[in-house]
Amino acid sequence: MKFITSWIVSLICLLTLAASPPAHSSPAPGLLDLYAHRAWTAAHGAPAQIQAITQTPDGWLWISTPTGLYRFDGVRFERHDAINGHALRSSIVLPLHTAPDGTLWVGYRFGGASAFLGNRVRHYGADQGFPPGATHSFTVAPDGVTWVTTAAGLAWLDSRQDRWVQVGPEADFAPGATIWQVLFDRAGTQWVSTSRKVYYRRAGQPRFQVASPANIALSSLAAAPDGTVWVSNGRDANYRLSTATAAATAPPPKPELPGSGMWFDRAGTMWLLSETHVARVAPGSNAADPRQQLAHDRGLSGMHPQTFYEDRDGTIWIGTVAGLDQFRPNRVAPLPPAADNLAPVVTPALAAGADGLVWLSDDNHSWLTGRDGVRHGPAGPAFWSSARGRDGRLWLGGWGGIWRAGDPQRTLITAPVSAGQNDVRVDALAEDAGGALWAAFLNQPLQRHVPGSGRWDAPYPGLPQARIMALLSDSKNRLWVGYQGGRVALIEHDAVRLVDAGDGQGIGNVQTIVERHGQVWVAGERGVARFVEAGQGQRMTGAGPGSGGRLETLRLADGRELRGVSGLLSTAAGDLWLRTHDGVVRIAAEQVQAFVRDGGAAPVQAELLGSEDGVSGNVQPTGSFPAIVAASDGVLWVSGTGGAMLLTPSAIRRETMPPAVDIRAVSSDGKARTPVSPLALPTGTNNLHITYTAQGLAAPQRTRFRYRLQGVDDGWQDAGDRREAFYTNLQPGAYRFQVIAANRDGVWNTAGATLDITIPPTFVQTLWFKALCALALLAAVALAWRWRLAQMARLIEARHLERLHERERIARALHDTFLQEAQGTVLMMHTAMAQIPPSLPARAAMERGIGYIEKAMIEGRDEVMGLRSSARADEPLDAALQRYGERLAAGLPPGFRMHVRGTPRALAPLVKDEVFAIGREAIWNAFRHAEATEIELDLVYTSGGLTLLVSDNGKGIAPDALTRAENGHWGLVGMRERADNIGATLEVGNREGGGASLRLTLPRQYGAR
Repeated sequence: MKFITSWIVSLICLLTLAASPPAHSSPAPGLLDLYAHRAWTAAHGAPAQIQAITQTPDGWLWISTPTGLYRFDGVRFERHDAINGHALRSSIVLPLHTAPDGTLWVGYRFGGASAFLGNRVRHYGADQGFPPGATHSFTVAPDGVTWVTTAAGLAWLDSRQDRWVQVGPEADFAPGATIWQVLFDRAGTQWVSTSRKVYYRRAGQPRFQVASPANIALSSLAAAPDGTVWVSNGRDANYRLSTATAAATAPPPKPELPGSGMWFDRAGTMWLLSETHVARVAPGSNAADPRQQLAHDRGLSGMHPQTFYEDRDGTIWIGTVAGLDQFRPNRVAPLPPAADNLAPVVTPALAAGADGLVWLSDDNHSWLTGRDGVRHGPAGPAFWSSARGRDGRLWLGGWGGIWRAGDPQRTLITAPVSAGQNDVRVDALAEDAGGALWAAFLNQPLQRHVPGSGRWDAPYPGLPQARIMALLSDSKNRLWVGYQGGRVALIEHDAVRLVDAGDGQGIGNVQTIVERHGQVWVAGERGVARFVEAGQGQRMTGAGPGSGGRLETLRLADGRELRGVSGLLSTAAGDLWLRTHDGVVRIAAEQVQAFVRDGGAAPVQAELLGSEDGVSGNVQPTGSFPAIVAASDGVLWVSGTGGAMLLTPSAIRRETMPPAVDIRAVSSDGKARTPVSPLALPTGTNNLHITYTAQGLAAPQRTRFRYRLQGVDDGWQDAGDRREAFYTNLQPGAYRFQVIAANRDGVWNTAGATLDITIPPTFVQTLWFKALCALALLAAVALAWRWRLAQMARLIEARHLERLHERERIARALHDTFLQEAQGTVLMMHTAMAQIPPSLPARAAMERGIGYIEKAMIEGRDEVMGLRSSARADEPLDAALQRYGERLAAGLPPGFRMHVRGTPRALAPLVKDEVFAIGREAIWNAFRHAEATEIELDLVYTSGGLTLLVSDNGKGIAPDALTRAENGHWGLVGMRERADNIGATLEVGNREGGGASLRLTLPRQYGAR
């Protein structure tokens, strides 16, 4: 049986190691265990022959090469021939240095230097006392004075005079050789390296002395944390400097360490560069340890690493002849191996012990292990599950049973053996408040072991028959049971409740259940949920449908899924830590509190530590669980296929500085534009392509961007890690592009970068053109309207002429038939009446009949005259009215005069006919009813229209005659109707001093032809 074999092996190990020391040292983690490495070469756009690296306060990394000055944001290398609009003196730059006040110093291969600060620049050359020769280095002394070394000089900057003061023989400094570097050690001693000697002078001393060794090839200096100053020959040797004077006959010194250069990071760790590799030499370690080295054949960007720089976030940058290398400290480090010949334990089971130690198990053994990898005490049997008892002691469960961790007697509570099973494994374990142990075994119901009874029982046979994956006995003495398939049962006071999956139905197989700060969390292969209380469950002997609360799913704000959550814990600070397939996820305490307070309504922000942070491998889906535990010293232990890993939350170095944001380039219509605000684009531009970036040297892939184009976007656009924006169909106008960014720790630069953009309109896009189009449209509408009016007028005129012709035909027919026959009848009646004596009654009757007929003839003749009274089409209106008035005046007593004023103009036929009819009626009424001696007609043409006035000096018009028709004629009512038909106004009344008048006013727009 497997558990017997395991215990026999463990007993042998115990006897073998009984006399062994309880602990031993373990090898230090390798370079790539502690640092995430990345290399950039020409294939990634990196420059070659990197000679100097520095970082300005805004976070940009500046790199000098023989081909120019480059700026690096973690993604792209950009060559700069100018800084903030100020041109460099030369593109061949050598040293770079960032002063404490933020000044960027740039030295040139052919002499001179430039200092850039904000939007200001100061160039230095021979006229400012700058020493001759190629510039080699800049250094700021403890007192703030800037020093420079060149091929032929050493000088310091007198800031009051803004002039360099060279140091020479007056200070006993006359090397007669190339001067390389100035260094100030922690005691304030100034060291100056030359190609043959190193000079030094202590703080306050005016003169230099020569250090030992001397008269050998030397170049760069380095100061160790213990005060030691080292010098390198630039090829293959590093020497410890001494202030003792070397004997003239002393043999050549032997180098203490190999390498072409030496540097120390801020933690005091030594870094050695050599022709072929980079080596990290921690205190007490061996410089020749291959695990602490990285060579070109293992991923270094190139041969001859020659430049070292540590940025503000602790990232190490090294320049080689072929590119740039980054060594970023991992936030998660592997557990150091117990010995050089021991491989890491793959997916170890973890259980927190005491004093910062953790029980770690593989498939055969377990060890109590420290964070340094040292194993304390002999190996024990392998375990699969664990549970903390009410007394604080740890239970471990594995093949064959359960035992107390650290129990020297190894007392085993054997597992129940069911039919057909000789070996069983404890998959999950819990201890309740009464000291009973609850255990889950494959293909068995939930088992309970009562203390002192020595037996197992299954008190709840009606629970779900699925495989039990997790157990928890919480602070309320409730027992939680998590199953394969995502079901959760809750047992309280012998009452069993099934937890409603609710919105937590996507959790999948339950893998761990944890209680912290009064909250119960359930984690599974597809997510995490919090238990929310509901009504009390019913007492039952078998689990049936019911609701015992519900699960509230935890959702991430970025939409990322929590896949394969195999471990969950909450720290004393309240942070929630999850072990997932993607790595380790941290949810800050304030986010957890908001999730609980809001009932899970809003998603939470989370931080992912993945492979780029040192998390290696994932967790086997079958366990063991949990895959993350917290040791008593606060260190988190993480399990994975690459072995155990360590994470110290309080030691994680956070990036507190917001990233600098820059708009790199702008293009429109496929042409590049200079991204200088305000930017005026060419007329007619309708598209825009903007590329932007932000300083994210440590983890550029985690830099997050938001942008907006005011005038187009209603709000911020979340671009993720995308560094470009596209806009199309832009209209002319003024726009403002804004972009902001956040670093990997969520610190936002809310000021960001801004670019004002204007797009002038083309002529067809101007308001003038639009106004002209509107006017043209209105003119077209007016012309169409007038054309339509003219068309209708022609149609009406044609119909009117047709009507006039019909009236003339009727008039001719009446005249030639009815009136002629009636006239003939009257003549015959007169002849007949002449033959009747006057005394006979028949004669009187005949006379009356003849009178009636003559009266009818008069009325008929009047009607015929009305039918033919329209003016002729070719006769002007004034001529037709004058002709009609003169004809009446020839047979009737009143006199008639007519006056025409203004320039006569043609009227539309229908209008002309109606005006003539009104005038004719007015003249006829004046001749017939006015009893006047003079009748006048005035026809006045003005720019505003036409006025027709008919007046007389007769008796006037009776008031009742103004509204009634007489003798069967239309009278004044008919004239008003005619006036309304043509849009004219009619005024009728009596004149002062006697007589009547009629005035017709016709506006010009109604009379125009």
